Amino acid sequence: MEIIPYRKPKNDKIIGVLVIILFVLSTGACQTAFAENRTITIPSGASNPHFETEAKFWYSPPVLTIHKDDVVKWLNSDTEIHTVTSGKGIDRGQLAQGKMNGTSDGYFDSGPFKPGQSWSFTFDKEGTFYYFCTIHPWMVGAIVVSQTIPDYATDAQGNKIEKWPVVKYTQDKQIEADLSWEPHVILTGEQVTFVFNFYNPSTSSSLMTSTPYRFVIIQNGTEIFSADDVTQYSGGYKYFVFNKSGPVEFKLENIDNTVRSVYFSTTVFDNPSEIKKEIPIIQPARNLELSQATMIIFVGPPIAALAFVIVWAKWGDKLWKKKNQQAEKRE
Repeated sequence: MEIIPYRKPKNDKIIGVLVIILFVLSTGACQTAFAENRTITIPSGASNPHFETEAKFWYSPPVLTIHKDDVVKWLNSDTEIHTVTSGKGIDRGQLAQGKMNGTSDGYFDSGPFKPGQSWSFTFDKEGTFYYFCTIHPWMVGAIVVSQTIPDYATDAQGNKIEKWPVVKYTQDKQIEADLSWEPHVILTGEQVTFVFNFYNPSTSSSLMTSTPYRFVIIQNGTEIFSADDVTQYSGGYKYFVFNKSGPVEFKLENIDNTVRSVYFSTTVFDNPSEIKKEIPIIQPARNLELSQATMIIFVGPPIAALAFVIVWAKWGDKLWKKKNQQAEKRE
């Protein structure tokens, strides 16, 4: 009987390679699942600083709102070479004065890229970033990188708050403090209601009314609010509006006129509606109404002056003589 040696199937190697490829791809997908790719077009005619350019904006869209780690691609659909450089360009007033240099802040710079080419950049931090073309510095745009706001509350370290109210105990475990706030996810510019009460942990009963306390809010290491008060029948409550985003800590101190205290924390996020209010207005490359207004501003005064000269040349002597005659009669 012929013994046939065992041979490993050839497709095992292929299967192994496929498994590795799928693992790598899935890992990459997990890392970039939440990142988006956005495109800004540099339209034809954008390099023309005058009102007769066909482009409505130097960049389309002129202001783009994205999230951190999103990728923005600029596509050059113009007939000229351009750059995309972070910093401040120039306005029309500076252009009229002959100033032709913007100011780069060094965050990103594409270098020159030709018509039909594109350049991409990944925004790794939040904020509002202006940019311009170093070749045509009147071409200005802006990217607004906003925060990613979760749909649940977290503490200042980013841990999800699972249960409301949040329960804490004083260092000696003699007093339980329950704190809740609405809305749970705090945004700048919106009123937040804080509701809290104190309990005796051994009996699970609430402390008597008129329990003294001090409520303190600390944000980014700075105390921004404090108030001394006493609880009522249903506990205590406070209202507050945050103007800035960032981690915050809530302290209930001097509870029942003692050194006992408890600490809570969360994160305040930038309100998307407030961010929209702060988005810079980027001057369009062409605006018919602006062009007509400019014609009135620059052409109107010379026309008015010329009309005055013509009227004075024709009627000035007669008006002057009439005025002198009236003056003589009064004398």
